[in-house]
Amino acid sequence: MARTRKITDEQILEAASKVFLEQGFGASTLDIAKRAGISEASIFKRFSTKETLFLKSMGLTDELPWLLSLEDLVGQGALKENLKVIGLQIIEFFQENLPKIIMLMSKGIFAPADMMGSENAPPVRNLKALTIFFETEMKLGRMKSREPRAVAMQFMGSFMNYVMLSQMSAPLPKSEDYVESVIESFWQGVKP
Repeated sequence: MARTRKITDEQILEAASKVFLEQGFGASTLDIAKRAGISEASIFKRFSTKETLFLKSMGLTDELPWLLSLEDLVGQGALKENLKVIGLQIIEFFQENLPKIIMLMSKGIFAPADMMGSENAPPVRNLKALTIFFETEMKLGRMKSREPRAVAMQFMGSFMNYVMLSQMSAPLPKSEDYVESVIESFWQGVKP
């Protein structure tokens, strides 16, 4: 019979948040476990990686609707319309998470380079998934053949830049209008 959990995931996340805020991303999971009053192994039974623990404890999400959309949309429907859907979802994700990331970076708590060494790091994983999406669409003949990673970086970067500029109070068009405009330009370079 399984033992009843005496500490909740929320309590672990609260302890992790405090330790990360004190020590930054480099904090040890052993310190977090001590603060939470559990074993280090217990942390990894509930949170698969340190990166996941960090993101969840800082209120960031690594569950991206637009990544799930890639799987559902690849090879389906009108590609140009799919790109608009994905673009809006990327903007929504960054609107929610970019301010948190910037705040953590400004306090020296989080540097993206801390996570970039890992193949599982969210930025690496996200770019890889988008690259595979474009590569598949190219193989299916739904896009002109290009370097898929460069296409993915251009695509995601344009929407991340939009959110970054909007955080600086730059007067920008509505996100729907912006996505429409970007996709029109983008499409000229990739349409089959």
